[in-house]
Amino acid sequence: MKITKNILTAFALAAAFAFTSCNNDDELPGTGEGRLGFAFILNNGGTSSTNGRVANSNLTIENGFIQIKELEFEVEGRNEIGTFEKEFEIKFNEIRKVTFDEFDESTDFFINIEAGEYKKIELELDLIDYRNEPSIYIEGSYAFEDGSTTPVVFEYYGDDIDFEVEIEGDDNEYFIIDAQNNPLALFEISAVNWFRGVSNGDFENAEVVDGVILINRDNNRSIYNRVKNNIEEFADIEIELKN
Repeated sequence: MKITKNILTAFALAAAFAFTSCNNDDELPGTGEGRLGFAFILNNGGTSSTNGRVANSNLTIENGFIQIKELEFEVEGRNEIGTFEKEFEIKFNEIRKVTFDEFDESTDFFINIEAGEYKKIELELDLIDYRNEPSIYIEGSYAFEDGSTTPVVFEYYGDDIDFEVEIEGDDNEYFIIDAQNNPLALFEISAVNWFRGVSNGDFENAEVVDGVILINRDNNRSIYNRVKNNIEEFADIEIELKN
């Protein structure tokens, strides 16, 4: 199975495709007999440590989350009736908050999708801030030159950043989604690329708010703008295949 991706926001994101079983009997959003799963993990430059040290920096990324308001699909496939091309949306009853952890590849959620053979799935994740929590949240720590360590928090509020991933079969072959074949899309968040261009000097001179290096639209705006631009514009996309 090959996965190709086009990120509209050039988000530093990796997508993997695996097959897993779904035993969750909870009501799933969407319609149809097929099930498609999603999981989110941190990828910090291939590090094997629990917390990811950002390259050439004293910054360590530890965890975070995003909040999804809806999923938008464009699909090409075939079923017993014939070939089809469809566009549809899946909205959650409540905003979906999904966390990412470097070693947790468990499924964050499944959705229902029409059973069939698919040639291509183009998927857009629409983000939103919700209940006074940001759309995108990252936390970690920074080790100062004097040996002290301070927590770091990055917050992005708003709905201007959307992620888009294209999944297609190897050599234009069809892949099956149904009640037995439950593909899992694994998204790897590349924190290394998010903080590219933010130097140790930037952190050494950053404002500390209540014991935290808080990076958002109101605090440490120079670092905030650099990270936000990297999320929107960075185009280095890693491909990982899961068997």
